Amino acid sequence: MAEGDSILRLARRIHDGLAGERVTVRTPGARRPAGLPCAAIDGGLLESAESRGKHLILHFADGLALHSHLGMRGTWHLYAEGESWRRPASQAWITLSTGRIDAVNFGGSTMRIARESQLRRDPRLARLGPDLLADDFDVEDAIRRMRGVGPTAELGDALLDQTLVAGIGNIFKSEGCFAARIDPRARLGSLSDPELGSVLDLTRELMLAAVESGRQPGSVYRRAARPCRRCGSAIRSGAQGDSARVSYWCPSCQRRG
Repeated sequence: MAEGDSILRLARRIHDGLAGERVTVRTPGARRPAGLPCAAIDGGLLESAESRGKHLILHFADGLALHSHLGMRGTWHLYAEGESWRRPASQAWITLSTGRIDAVNFGGSTMRIARESQLRRDPRLARLGPDLLADDFDVEDAIRRMRGVGPTAELGDALLDQTLVAGIGNIFKSEGCFAARIDPRARLGSLSDPELGSVLDLTRELMLAAVESGRQPGSVYRRAARPCRRCGSAIRSGAQGDSARVSYWCPSCQRRG
């Protein structure tokens, strides 16, 4: 699943390439966006693109918006005019074209066209916690929300809960905990507020670096049984939480609490 760094990077690319332009909207494949018809934004002025955690929202003139969530396997590609697409057009859910640049979506869990007023009332967006990558990210608010799930909740599960803090996925859950030297299986009740703040701050730093570089860190993620880059111990992995998402950690460098 695309994490907040990928969505913010994508929002910036779409904003830089298409914002301020009128776009032609097409649906080459079999799927159609939910909500309003594509005709509502076809030929419309794309004003801006923003990320909210793992959600991408494209804002159009006249109070309209396109809301996309990539789920586990969705992706957006940007192509210059005349450039060959890397996937068949029949797999595309929607395309936005300025005549110079095509922004093409291939799949995901959500694609809908709605009025901005509808998005403001959307319960899924309203429940999102503070966006870890937002300029005004409030770490104290995020810590308060994490405390609200109770002392027995595990750190890794809390980091993935988008209602507590938005944008973190499985990669940065593991990498952020490694950077803070705390085991993702640690119970929240065993960690101090400064320790939780350290995990959030370091995860934010890693994700913002990935936004700029386009490269995600690889200290522990998918490195099970390989030596820790800090101490040489074998990296471990295991399913965590009700969703059984795999976590990675160093048994020597990271404190479980």
